[in-house]
Amino acid sequence: MTHQDDQESTEKSKTQVKKELLEITELGERLLEIPQTLLNKLPLSDNCLKAIEEGRKINHHTGKKRQIKYIGKILRDEDLDGIRAELAITDQYHQLEVRKQHLLEQWRDRLMAEGDTATFELLQLEPSLDRQQLRQMVRNAQKEKELEKAPKFQRELFRYLRDNMQFSEEG
Repeated sequence: MTHQDDQESTEKSKTQVKKELLEITELGERLLEIPQTLLNKLPLSDNCLKAIEEGRKINHHTGKKRQIKYIGKILRDEDLDGIRAELAITDQYHQLEVRKQHLLEQWRDRLMAEGDTATFELLQLEPSLDRQQLRQMVRNAQKEKELEKAPKFQRELFRYLRDNMQFSEEG
């Protein structure tokens, strides 16, 4: 391998450079949309934070696009790996929370549909739940659904499950 071949293999192609710059610009666009509390956790410079705050104030399409490109330019000097890692952790946490919500909804619906059978099964999985209170809540929610009333007890059952169920990695 000659010196020239070695140099060519380490240099990036124009297409690769453009792709990376586009990814940085898309990251800047995403930063405009995330909540301020998360933004404060990211390893960003004051200059970058200021540009993002300005970008949030801009409503005009062309002005916003220009500001996004400016944010992308500033982001080139930031810790992109740190920013992406923090955003990935946040995304994973959000997905986990959504899965928990879906699981709780499934249990609530199953408890209402199957009654004592599902209650017994849930108590086997989660012995810390109060059997008597759980059965009473299920009966109230079933009766409420039967009478086509507002889902007050269904919400109460969901809250009870959310507040008292323990989630583990395997479950």
